[in-house]
Amino acid sequence: MPPSPPAPNTSTSFIQEQDFAARQIRGRRETQEDYYAFADASSPPEPALSRLLLAVGDGLGAHSGGSVASYIAVNAFVRAFHENEIAPSWRLRLALDAANDTLAFLSQKLPVTGTPMGTTLVAATVSHEHLYWVSVGDSPLFLYRNKTLERLNEDHSLTPLIEQRVRIGEMTQDEADHHPDRHTLQSALLGQEIALIDSPSEPFPLKSGDLIIAASDGIFTLEHHQLEEMLAFGRHTTADKIADAILFAIRRINFERQDNATVGVIKIP
Repeated sequence: MPPSPPAPNTSTSFIQEQDFAARQIRGRRETQEDYYAFADASSPPEPALSRLLLAVGDGLGAHSGGSVASYIAVNAFVRAFHENEIAPSWRLRLALDAANDTLAFLSQKLPVTGTPMGTTLVAATVSHEHLYWVSVGDSPLFLYRNKTLERLNEDHSLTPLIEQRVRIGEMTQDEADHHPDRHTLQSALLGQEIALIDSPSEPFPLKSGDLIIAASDGIFTLEHHQLEEMLAFGRHTTADKIADAILFAIRRINFERQDNATVGVIKIP
């Protein structure tokens, strides 16, 4: 007999591993340059863990200290988030600026190596009713709802511009898929002025049964339809098993240049 679905969470608090979890693999890279953190984003008198903060950073491998940059940026972001109680969208934006300023400060203290330390960052606050996010770079934030997977945040790589050339007939899809600049970033946290920031001011409404996934770009080893089909089969299980299944699927593909992959999953009870 198939396993019974997990008991529904009838409290107002998210339950670790059941409702939220994250996993990561190093892939074929020498170091793990991704870093993630969950934090309690609730404020009294709200129950603990009634609101979550998830942040994922993907350090830039071509830059000095990619693994250090993601670690520093994510931790600085979480710390700054908890230092103020303003409106959620502004709270996320100020935390992003604090993370970028921290990278700038440390870059000034380190020997010049030609490229500043850098990282992408996607972060979201999630309650049972609403989602806010801020992101810089190409790390995706997905919503899975009613058997459909949708990317919520903007892609700050050159991929959208290249795909636009396909739509207007300037390039074939095969040329676009193999374009050498496809994954070049237009924006990242480098301790400098941030070129592009995705930070909607209005909350995104959530429904019971929704899945929120924040990841590094290593997840793109899976095609969109593969990830969508996997979530269709696994949506009734727990968040930890969903994260495990996604990374297992990535491992099975055995891509010879597999990047670091980090997957954070939040289920809305």
